[in-house]
Amino acid sequence: EFPLVQSILSSFKACGEGSDRTTTMAMQTPEDPNLELKKKIRDAFSVFDREGKDAVDEREIGTILRSLSVFPTEKQLKRWILEIEEEEPTGYIVYQKFEVLAVRLLTEEAMSNKRNTEDEILAAFQALDTDKKGYLEADQLEQMMTTYGEAFRPEEIKEMMSQAVDVEYGRIYYEDYAELLANE
Repeated sequence: EFPLVQSILSSFKACGEGSDRTTTMAMQTPEDPNLELKKKIRDAFSVFDREGKDAVDEREIGTILRSLSVFPTEKQLKRWILEIEEEEPTGYIVYQKFEVLAVRLLTEEAMSNKRNTEDEILAAFQALDTDKKGYLEADQLEQMMTTYGEAFRPEEIKEMMSQAVDVEYGRIYYEDYAELLANE
């Protein structure tokens, strides 16, 4: 049962973030096979490089990755930040190191970071719905999201609940929500 709970919780965590900004890339060669990918990475990074110093606060790395459709767990994110931070940590990540990581994540490791399918999400919800009612009570799911697996932050729970809960009944009718999660 716990792998199914973790699967649905991972799907929730991945819900709702994306970016399609574009800007010009400098210092790239036309024969670079990852040119378009690097452009997307630069665009996402630039949103948080407010001072134009080719560096962002390490706390923004998760948001940048999610905008690129990479949905790491907190454990993965911490490991990746340790991998790309300076030898003497400053709290900032430089673009050059981030780009290497992001290209790797978006090419070689892409398959392990894909969203769950609608059927997988639906199966996870059904496993949680032991009475086979076709819905979950919002407070029941919120309790699971803070108890099992990697705990969600309050703002993540609030955003998910705002999209999932039928406000009249306080329920999540998961068939429709599974489709929404899989297609976002």
